[in-house]
Amino acid sequence: YSGLEGRLSARYFLSEDLSIKASYNNTFQYIHTLSTNTTVSPTDTWKLSDKNIEPQRAQQFAFGIYKNFEENMYEISLESYYKTYDNILDYKVGAQLLLNESLETEVLQGEGRSYGIEFLVKKNRGEWNGWLGYTYSRTQLKLDSMFPEERVNGGDYFPANYDKPHDFSAVINYKLTERFSFSGNFSYQTGRPITYPIGTYQFNGAEYTLYSDRNQFRIPDYYRLDVGFNYEGNHRIKKFVHSFWNLSIYNVLGRNNPYSVFFVTEEGQVKAYQSSIFSIPIPTLTFNFKF
Repeated sequence: YSGLEGRLSARYFLSEDLSIKASYNNTFQYIHTLSTNTTVSPTDTWKLSDKNIEPQRAQQFAFGIYKNFEENMYEISLESYYKTYDNILDYKVGAQLLLNESLETEVLQGEGRSYGIEFLVKKNRGEWNGWLGYTYSRTQLKLDSMFPEERVNGGDYFPANYDKPHDFSAVINYKLTERFSFSGNFSYQTGRPITYPIGTYQFNGAEYTLYSDRNQFRIPDYYRLDVGFNYEGNHRIKKFVHSFWNLSIYNVLGRNNPYSVFFVTEEGQVKAYQSSIFSIPIPTLTFNFKF
């Protein structure tokens, strides 16, 4: 396979501190990622393009406006984008994944789309600085097939595994004295999509689990607060060794953020369990020095 890739970008200054920017990208990808969240730990499988699987193509259009204030001490930006995918790969309905050496027989190629808007306000200098950022974005896939039983969600658009509509982040750095400084970082994301069992049914005397449409539900939202304290040593230029201490606390709130949700059948009932990583505050003390 081969493809012609191209990138165009243009920026126009309406004034010294106000500008607009537009861009277009056309790319090809010859390695496909297949993700599954049916296991305890979500896994990715990599698949090369071959005679049965065409390379993925993506086209993106973006537009943004940027404004600076008070000699670049403050800046604000607003960007939007729209992206399309062709020949995107995902599992078909009823795919057999375990110990399957012929994954190309269990996948469909379809189309996808991403769109969103990003807002950022930033302070670059002063005793305190940092930024606030918010992104609203959607990523959806559409996988059709000539066989109705293989179509994902009836051939309609559905949320991709990495579709997280809301993403907010805030960072602050504050210099208390010449030697003491503080930093804080807060992040929030919508929980990723997941497919849940919604019931059971009987067939030929056996009981089977009935699942929702693909990615119809979401795991709980993710949020985390980290803080750090810095103490710098002597600032004398002629000093041979310069050092500083850092005390950081990861996940100050002790948020039990879900990494994955999985299901186990126990005594004839399907039960949900949440897998989490670092669900307690974790302090770290670091000593740095340089010559």
